[in-house]
Amino acid sequence: MAATDCDEATFEAHRPLLFSIAYRMLGSASEAEDVVQDAWLRARQDEHADVRSPRAYLTTIVTRLCIDHLRSAERTRMEYPGPWLPEPLAEPNQESAELASSLTTAFLVLLEQLAPTERAVFLLREVFELDFDEIARTVGKSEANTRQILTRARGRLRDSRPRFTVSRRESEEIVRRFRHACVTGNVEELMAVLHVDAELVSDGGGKAAAATRPVLGADRIAKFVLGYAGKMRWSESDFQLVTINGAPGLLMRHPISGNGTYSFDIADGRIRAIYVVRNPDKLRGFLEHTHTAEGASSEGSHSRFGSSI
Repeated sequence: MAATDCDEATFEAHRPLLFSIAYRMLGSASEAEDVVQDAWLRARQDEHADVRSPRAYLTTIVTRLCIDHLRSAERTRMEYPGPWLPEPLAEPNQESAELASSLTTAFLVLLEQLAPTERAVFLLREVFELDFDEIARTVGKSEANTRQILTRARGRLRDSRPRFTVSRRESEEIVRRFRHACVTGNVEELMAVLHVDAELVSDGGGKAAAATRPVLGADRIAKFVLGYAGKMRWSESDFQLVTINGAPGLLMRHPISGNGTYSFDIADGRIRAIYVVRNPDKLRGFLEHTHTAEGASSEGSHSRFGSSI
């Protein structure tokens, strides 16, 4: 088979896939874009590459760059002030329904349990459905070793994955009920949508007010959220119903408490986890996209979530 040049048109055709891999590996849209751009530069400089399959060739470059990035960022993650959460994504890259389920904040948080190579193998097999021989070449392991890595990764995640998810319509309704309970101070309504063992994780990155440790249990979450909501005098107009990482969520804009995104892990009809991102560096891309989308839409039109606030 003759070699195929990896020209710009070929690379651009694969860009959505490459970004999808990089974002899931890194949990950061900005860093994923940097990795994809770096992959393009490396592909152009690699004049002697025998590119028989551009997809496999580019996937290998991006995956290895992500593994290297995660390893080098390990110390930075350890020194991060408070919990670290993925950067919220406003507009998924036309993800299929199968891929969209692996884009949620809850899934990306789950991946944090895996070492870089484990994460790569798990994603390439479980999400992108690559063959074992291709994955082995991508991560530089034997096929037998790659299978062992996948088994280990599956074992780490098995007990953490929810048994029963809910429909998008039900998720939207639960998010609306959560918002209503917060702005009205209705503790009974809030407790009704929270799982008894729910957790709230907040990422301020040392640049915005946030809980420095996860808040565990429905009772503590209700006390924490409603206490803060009452102090800040939240109203429904402070919250916009949006899509975050392909799932229903909330965007908060408040003159005192500032901006933040609220993502939810919903299973068995209740909220199992609330992920709050308040770090302004992580919100920049999401806010820019939301502002652009609002400017492009006509006044009074319905949002992608189903209603405008």
